[in-house]
Amino acid sequence: MKRLAYGLLLCFALLLGVGRAHAQSCSAVATSINFGTVSPIALSAVAATSTVTVTCTWPLVSLTPSALVCLNLGTTSPRSMVNGANSMQYDLYQDAAHSLLWGSTANGTTPISLTLAKPLVGTTVNQVVTFYGLIAANQPTVPSVANGNTVYSQNFSGALTALNDVFYLLGSPTCASLSTPASTFTFTASATVTNNCTISTTNVAFGSTGILSGTLTATGSISARCTNNDAFEISLNGGNSGNVAARSMPRQGGGGAINYQLYTDAPRSIVWGDGTAGTSMVTGTGSGNIQTINVYGAVPAQATPMPGNYSDTITATIAF
Repeated sequence: MKRLAYGLLLCFALLLGVGRAHAQSCSAVATSINFGTVSPIALSAVAATSTVTVTCTWPLVSLTPSALVCLNLGTTSPRSMVNGANSMQYDLYQDAAHSLLWGSTANGTTPISLTLAKPLVGTTVNQVVTFYGLIAANQPTVPSVANGNTVYSQNFSGALTALNDVFYLLGSPTCASLSTPASTFTFTASATVTNNCTISTTNVAFGSTGILSGTLTATGSISARCTNNDAFEISLNGGNSGNVAARSMPRQGGGGAINYQLYTDAPRSIVWGDGTAGTSMVTGTGSGNIQTINVYGAVPAQATPMPGNYSDTITATIAF
């Protein structure tokens, strides 16, 4: 009897030792998601993807060969990447169609869930899950800082992430039934807002006249859209004459030219050029929205050349 009791005690001790050395558990490691360079004035959505690697480990002998893993992500939708007091809206999704948000049971939303099975050989299995990010379109007023590339980010750590898991044999549980986090995982969402500008123009049309005995005036415009808080400068070249201080419109088909000038101001006292020969350029700061800048033209009194159509082509250049 003594030998039998000793043998049972030894067996029990060995079984306890196996359980302690090979506890079952799951963990997750997320890779940060980077949207790259973003131009808010493009008004388009920007997508990116990243992954989470989930690892589950079983003891050598287990009666619960399946594991449900729930990856919970906190914060409300839409999410925001920030730079100081500035923000840019985006969100994270479980699908490439950006239709199912990545959420958390704590918020009543849907976490990423996956089921892993104990491998036939070994005790550990890994599964990679892709998640999808989308920066919302039509956010033109997101600013840059100090006229340079500006990083926006959101960090997910601590209470913002939670991995819940359960090991089972039969009857698959649900994420909603799990309340105690087993671990957390950390990552960062980031994007770089870059300075950008676009311009479009309307013509300066002086119309028709018989003789050039007095000054003719006309007004055109340049529409500029630049990244919010981005300083810009617009220059006009010399056109046909190649001289910003003495522009001229040649007759189409040849035979004469008409002198004219373009100005930055309604009184037509500041010549709009490229900064050379006493001319000035127009400067401003972008708002993310379209800004309209008038171009003031004048044809001074001069000897009238032969009848015809007179025109010049000016190139507007925006530097930022």
